[in-house]
Amino acid sequence: MISVICRDGKFLAKGTFSIGIAGTFENKDYGEGNIEIEYDLETTFKHMDSGYSWMKPLKSVLENVPKDGDSVARALEDYYNSKELMIKNNVKQINDYFLYRLILDFADCAYPFWETDEAVLPEFRDKYSEEDFEAIYDNDELNNAIYALCEDFDESPNDGSIEKTDVEGLARKLFPMFNFDGLIQSINSDGLNFSGGMLQVQFSDGWGYNFFCSAYEEFDENLAPHDWHNF
Repeated sequence: MISVICRDGKFLAKGTFSIGIAGTFENKDYGEGNIEIEYDLETTFKHMDSGYSWMKPLKSVLENVPKDGDSVARALEDYYNSKELMIKNNVKQINDYFLYRLILDFADCAYPFWETDEAVLPEFRDKYSEEDFEAIYDNDELNNAIYALCEDFDESPNDGSIEKTDVEGLARKLFPMFNFDGLIQSINSDGLNFSGGMLQVQFSDGWGYNFFCSAYEEFDENLAPHDWHNF
């Protein structure tokens, strides 16, 4: 959870915020760490009155709140902590979304993940040749299964309102040689930004940025993703 204050018109957060396998983001003191609140007091109300889509979720949150900094800070604190609770209650879908993006990247470019030593489980490293690894992608069933996930996860809420495919189970079945546990353990939480009612998250892997490289997503109030980047 985070606490939020308003200092000189700017909102500052302190505490932690967990987003599944993307990690736990932390500010040890107000404004010191990797959690930011983008808009100050003046800009928050200016943008709300302009009707920007990313501010819409805050309109009902703030409509009956006094417009002083302390009151708005408490309302933002409650709202953002409710989003963390929503994530925790639906962490399976959030994690599956990130894993969907990972294996979709694999399929899109026949990514040679085996060239990263940490990525292959030891029992497969000696068993598979280069040709065996490459042959993984010569499989219509594999690719069809991955692309079928688009309907479940592309711009779709991850708040538990929709039943979704077990991506982790599918990923482990399709890529039994891949060290998913090791990858998740290596994740570095780069930064979290609250942009109005949107959560913008960025994270990277610790294996030379070969799988998640400043990976970025923006989630709306229903935890639907809208802007994936993985450089």
